[in-house]
Amino acid sequence: MRPPRTRLLALTLGGWLVAGGWPPASAQADEIYFTSGDSLKGLVVEEHVDRLVVSTVDGERVIWRRDVDEAFFDDPERNYLYLGDEALEAGDVHGAIALFQKAAQFNAELEEVRDALRRAEDRRRRLETLWEVRDPEATLRKRWGVHLAATDSAPKIAAVTAPSFGERAGLQADDRVIAIWGASMAYRPTTQVAEWLLGPAGSAVKLLVQRDLLLSATALPGGRWPGFEPTMTPVGLAVAEMGPLGAAVGLRPGDQIVAINGHATRYLPLASVRALLDRLKGTSVSLQIHRAIFLTRPGEEGP
Repeated sequence: MRPPRTRLLALTLGGWLVAGGWPPASAQADEIYFTSGDSLKGLVVEEHVDRLVVSTVDGERVIWRRDVDEAFFDDPERNYLYLGDEALEAGDVHGAIALFQKAAQFNAELEEVRDALRRAEDRRRRLETLWEVRDPEATLRKRWGVHLAATDSAPKIAAVTAPSFGERAGLQADDRVIAIWGASMAYRPTTQVAEWLLGPAGSAVKLLVQRDLLLSATALPGGRWPGFEPTMTPVGLAVAEMGPLGAAVGLRPGDQIVAINGHATRYLPLASVRALLDRLKGTSVSLQIHRAIFLTRPGEEGP
């Protein structure tokens, strides 16, 4: 049942209605209410500009935002993050900042909260400095040496010019731009993604890129398999410690491992991951990773 309106605490932050009295912690689930009057309980595992992905007892479901009336999250800070993102997408930067600051009061150490605040501040700085470009994709090619291409989900880096800012930043052809300051870039036009990457000279930007690596014992004969120590973090499976073999194939500490041989790791326990890697010893293993990259934007003409 939807929480009664009499239990909702109306806090107006920059014109945005914030619902207090979220579903009780005992619910242990997020809840989506649809414009049709139906509802769905589960765990929101992905948030994109046009859709949500919800993990339910019957598997993952894609929910279109246009069909959502309200969303209530089990963690209070995520309610404020959700509303803040809606405000930011609508162009209400100050309202978004107020909502993200409210999220920080609940959990200031959460990476999504920190990213959201930086994302909103980045947008505020653009407005205050009247920063804009006429052709973001052409400007990105000129200043960064990065060429974007659309895909059926997250945009791909089709090419990186050498030498260029993008090359020195460690970006590679076939990388996918998964997020910028924590906001998903999937299902967005490449022009918008290029605009998010760009910004005032000297300002910071955080990218999350997806990259495919091939883990093979032949990459470093005698290297200890699998060349890294996996660990479980709040955002999923990640690389904790590195060995020579892992370094030889391009892994870094902190990389998130989102798939092994094409199989998603989202629901795999750590013990199962270790057992799987042990079984694959001596073979070539494809790893799909997410890597956070922090950059300082170059000037108009590029470095």
